[in-house]
Amino acid sequence: MNITTKDLAKACGVSRTTVTRALSGTGRISEETKSRILNMAKELEYQPDLLARSLVKGRSMTIGIVLCDLKNMFFPSVIDAMERVARDNGYLLNITLHDNSKILEENIVTQLAGHRIDGLLLDPASQEKNHYNYLKKLPFPVVIIGGDKLEGLSFVGNNEFEAAGSAAGFIAEKGYHSLYFVFPGFEGKEADFYGGHRERLKGAQTASKNYNMDFSVLADQDYIEQTAQITAAAKVSGDKPAFLCSGDIYAGYIILNLQKKGFFAGKDYGIMGFDHLDLMQMLPISLASVENNVEQIGNEAIGLLLNMIENNHKMQTIYVPYQIIDGTSL
Repeated sequence: MNITTKDLAKACGVSRTTVTRALSGTGRISEETKSRILNMAKELEYQPDLLARSLVKGRSMTIGIVLCDLKNMFFPSVIDAMERVARDNGYLLNITLHDNSKILEENIVTQLAGHRIDGLLLDPASQEKNHYNYLKKLPFPVVIIGGDKLEGLSFVGNNEFEAAGSAAGFIAEKGYHSLYFVFPGFEGKEADFYGGHRERLKGAQTASKNYNMDFSVLADQDYIEQTAQITAAAKVSGDKPAFLCSGDIYAGYIILNLQKKGFFAGKDYGIMGFDHLDLMQMLPISLASVENNVEQIGNEAIGLLLNMIENNHKMQTIYVPYQIIDGTSL
């Protein structure tokens, strides 16, 4: 049997209004009465009718999060930060994945809209402007996270172009003359996805030109074997190469696999990653990386969205600062 506020009021000998005040923590009510009602609610295993509450408030108290996948360690860390803030503000997160499919993304967002979510945090499946017209017509605020900002929509993330440029400049100042940008997700073509990674590529390429470094891209799935071949050839020529990986995880794979072939980071080649993941502490050397302050991105994104939901805050672009972290890998 479902216990209602009417049942609680009868059990405590108070009005339903008093019960509502105690449960919501609002209005004038003595601490003694509030404590008695809350204890009785616990004893009777009272469960609030969230649907009824949302109808009264005009909100579902639910926020949708739509991401490409959870393989990228960036997103679990962002979600962890956002969930804490959402929970503290009485919101639940509805997390779904679009697997880099524009069609699936739009279908998911349409479904979430049907469930009357109060706001949406989205990692885009595409950077096509025409694809995102539908987002501007939604009846709730939208914040883009990670990747690249989209015109007319709020955005929270790093300035990826600038961060990659700083990383490339840092590598050049270490004395390297050849830089290879590593991101196998491109697979040799200008992908519609991976907006943030594409900005990193552009930033690294621009900085390499400014520093007179030779620049190449390793975009295929056999990038590990390619780095081994490049390093072997460089040992003959004496020009030690540097690899800038658009993700620490790629750098980790390269370091471990090249070590098996007798090539060592920092000695035979230089390498730097992105994200500054704690997991990389397991490597035999300290990995130079770009710290993108993932937790701050999560906090800023959910904070902005809540402000837009509750205070009609205007659209905003927030660039979270990054830091260059040195390591013995360079």
